[in-house]
This record gives sequence, structure tokens and C-alpha cells, in this order.
Amino acid sequence: MKTQITLRGTDSEEFERTRQRISEQRPGSEPSNAEVVRVLMDCGPY
Repeated sequence: MKTQITLRGTDSEEFERTRQRISEQRPGSEPSNAEVVRVLMDCGPY
């Protein structure tokens, strides 16, 4: 199954900060959107 999302404002900024943090922790590889979303979902109060 494939789902597309659009992030705006602070959600978009948090996504990019998380992507950057993952990239810094794993030099040489850019995380996929799916990886970043998984991290955000794991950290969220849901």
C-alpha cells in the first residue's frame, strides 16, 4: 500500500530536522521519507 502526505509549516520543519539528524548519525546515506516517518511516529505521543 502506498500513501502520500503533504507536510506544511512546523510539521515540515520537524520532518527536515529529523531527516538531518538521521543523516548526521549515519554519514554517507540520506534517509528515505519512509525512514523519517517511522522515526517521527515512534517518537510521537500517539
